[in-house]
Amino acid sequence: MIKKIVSVLAAVCMTTLLFAYNPPVGSESLDRLSSPTQLTSGSSGAGGGIFSAGPDSIAFNPALIAYEQRITLDAGYTALFSSSDADHAFGSAFQTGLLIPSKWFVASAIIKGDFLPFDEMNVGNIVGTNIGIAKEVSEHLSVGAGLNAGLFWGAGSDWSLGADIGALYRLEQLGFMKDFRIGVSVLNLGKNYTFTTLKGMYADEDTGTFPQIATFRVGAAAVFFSNDYFKGGMSFDLTAPGFQNLIVDTGMQLLFNNMLYLRIAEEINVRESIAGYANYMPSVSLGYRFTFNAGNSEYLKKNGWGQSEMTTSAAWQQLYQTVNACSGGVKINLGMQDTDPPKIELWNGEEDNQ
Repeated sequence: MIKKIVSVLAAVCMTTLLFAYNPPVGSESLDRLSSPTQLTSGSSGAGGGIFSAGPDSIAFNPALIAYEQRITLDAGYTALFSSSDADHAFGSAFQTGLLIPSKWFVASAIIKGDFLPFDEMNVGNIVGTNIGIAKEVSEHLSVGAGLNAGLFWGAGSDWSLGADIGALYRLEQLGFMKDFRIGVSVLNLGKNYTFTTLKGMYADEDTGTFPQIATFRVGAAAVFFSNDYFKGGMSFDLTAPGFQNLIVDTGMQLLFNNMLYLRIAEEINVRESIAGYANYMPSVSLGYRFTFNAGNSEYLKKNGWGQSEMTTSAAWQQLYQTVNACSGGVKINLGMQDTDPPKIELWNGEEDNQ
């Protein structure tokens, strides 16, 4: 079995080397731009320092959603502003999604888009979708799979269609760390954008395929300290697009009084940095979670949604020195999470005599 896995990985690696590596600047991190949570690594390949999974988590690791118990809706929008070119000063990105759990598996779907005309990160116009399912195999392990598709226009036109697979291993305690997680995923297994006239990071070479086929991602995350009022965790991810580059992504997440989030993250794309497109400014996000009542809605109360949770977030990051990204988003969890274990009472026959 191990020999077969090694052989498959070797074959994939050799296949990716056949494609020229010269993606447009920023094209390997487009999913980060879709919402404030993603911009600050709140949903890394291992779910972030303080575990958080939503519909858009399947873009990083389809297995992340397996432990979700409630229907979840979310939406995010990011406005991007460039100070270097007045003719191409504004861009945007968005995503919206729905997560539905069932007794067989958890399913999620998102619609997303990126419209980036900047000279610093000219990626054209892309609208796409991700759908995925995940299953909790055991208390410690979940697996997931998904499909992604998209349309590109603005500098030529093209389409994409691929598959994603992932797994998440979870431990309640590892040394001093709580909720320790390791996530592994392989993304973009299929046909990606190739027939474009975009400028790549190496201006003297033809633009290559993006995103890279067989993007391998591995992440680790854990809660480092926790009490009744304060919780903090960290995540660390390594991504190897097509086994031809390395992206380092690390994030810190803090939670105050189980309501107020502070997230800080840093991403370093090694090949972009070497090519002169360094991006070392960290991203910062604030979020607030609160409960709300359904009011007089009998439908919501009938479905157990009389009280639900909403999290609003905002984030900022400076990209490539001249582009500023300002992001806002909202996530709604219908109903309240069940944290009480089932009560088990022993029957000794005395009840029949009463």
